[in-house]
Amino acid sequence: MNNNINKDYIDLYINSLIKEDNEKLKEFREYCEERNLPIIHKEVGQFIKLIINQLNAKSIIEIGTNVGYSSIFMSLSMKEGRVVTLERSEKFYKEALKNIKYFGLEKNIQVLLGDAVDTLDTVEGTFDLAFIDAAKSYYRVFFDKCVKMMKPGGMILSDNVLYQGMIASDELVVRRKKTLVRNLRNYLKYISTDNRFITSVLPLGDGLAVTLLK
Repeated sequence: MNNNINKDYIDLYINSLIKEDNEKLKEFREYCEERNLPIIHKEVGQFIKLIINQLNAKSIIEIGTNVGYSSIFMSLSMKEGRVVTLERSEKFYKEALKNIKYFGLEKNIQVLLGDAVDTLDTVEGTFDLAFIDAAKSYYRVFFDKCVKMMKPGGMILSDNVLYQGMIASDELVVRRKKTLVRNLRNYLKYISTDNRFITSVLPLGDGLAVTLLK
C-alpha cells in the first residue's frame, strides 16, 4: 500500500530522479519494503540528506529507530558525526543493532531501548538535527524535549504529519483515528504559530514538517 499523499505517478517520477549510489543501502531499503516496514520514503530521505549537508550536521537525535534504516541512512549522509536513536520495541531494537553492525556503524550510531518520553531525558549532549518518526500522539512531547537539546540554528524534522491526508480533510478521517488526527493538528498548529520557530509543512511522503529554531 502506498501511504504517500501525492499521486503515484508524481512519486514515481520524483523517485526516478534520486540517485542511489550505495548498493548495500539500496538492497536494505528493498528488503524493508518487501517486509512492509515503515521506513522513510525515498523523497523524504533525499530531503533529509540535503538538510544534513546544508547544516553540516555532526550530531542527530532520532525518535523511532524501527530496524535502523533511517539512522543508517542519516549516518551515511554525514561526513562525520554521531546519531543517537531511540526505540521502545525490544524486537526492533535488537534487529537495528544487527543492521547497524552489518553496515559497520556501531561507533557512529547509538541505539537506546525504552519509551522516548522517558529515555529522551537521559540523553546527553546537544544536536544539530532531530528526526521525529514515532508515536504520533506524542509528537508535541518529543518536540519540546528535543528543543532543549538543539544547538542554535538546529532543525527538527517531523515525519508523516499529514497522515494519509486525514490531517487536511475531515472527509478522510477514520473514526478510530480521530484522537490521533486531533493531536497531530494541534501539534502542527503549535509548531507553525509559536514565535520561537519557523516551520514549513511539505507534501513529501506522508507529510514532513521542517522546523527551524530561531
